[in-house]
Amino acid sequence: MRTLFLILISCLLASTNVSYAQTSKATKKVIKANAKQFEKEGWSLDGTGTFNSVLESHYVALDSGDAMELVGNANAKQSINLAKTIARNNAINEYVEYTRSMIRARINTDITDLNSEQRENFVAGYERLVVKELDGDMKPSFYLYRRNGDGTYEMRAFFVVDEAKALAASKRALEAAAKELDIATSYADKVSDFVKSGLNDVK
Repeated sequence: MRTLFLILISCLLASTNVSYAQTSKATKKVIKANAKQFEKEGWSLDGTGTFNSVLESHYVALDSGDAMELVGNANAKQSINLAKTIARNNAINEYVEYTRSMIRARINTDITDLNSEQRENFVAGYERLVVKELDGDMKPSFYLYRRNGDGTYEMRAFFVVDEAKALAASKRALEAAAKELDIATSYADKVSDFVKSGLNDVK
């Protein structure tokens, strides 16, 4: 799992040097094409830099080790700050939704002693807790915004998350959810094995 919900076309950089002159020709073309598309669609950067510079930094970050991309969107919000907050939350929710079905499937196969209510509560607990666990590992690359005709704002937020940290956050959330439901004691061995393996099946 290299990226999640990839909006931009991911290209391998020729070097990890952030100098634009050091990036590959293919990546430069992608950066220019996406920068032109952002401008055509009426997006503006929330912050300093240019479309080219933030896109380049984004690709460098994605190519630095095991990294994944999360993208969040917000529509028709009354302020840029509110749109940023909601876009960030939606980016985290993209990860939650991605992992939820796998978590549910693994609970059904690995901890078969749980009844249906316990299983649903376990999944719900994981969803709530992983949001908190993952929040600190969200590294924003850049935010795009544009103003609608009615004065509201749209926001698109791009984040780079270290894959190992995301998996660790998921494991912590699973462990905490098990403790909350008091199944960590009742099914100690099975829950322990489940948490240790975490989301390795994603890879």
